[in-house]
Amino acid sequence: MDYFDWLTWLNGSTVWEKLGVSPREISIIEDKHTLRKYAVGFIESEKISCRTKNNEFAVMFLIDGNFGWTHLRKREFEAVYGT
Repeated sequence: MDYFDWLTWLNGSTVWEKLGVSPREISIIEDKHTLRKYAVGFIESEKISCRTKNNEFAVMFLIDGNFGWTHLRKREFEAVYGT
């Protein structure tokens, strides 16, 4: 089963607001502790069937019992998760 689907992506449209983090690169990096706290999974965006993007990662979050996901650029992902 692909958890990175359309419905969960639509749920992810409010991820930034719920986390209190701006989707701008500087804010993502400054608030990496928040993203780390709520992230429950990730995958290279080229490997998903929904909203495929090159050089990005799809990151799944669990916030208040709800799953949602969004994309991070490769450099943002590496700055937050240290890979």
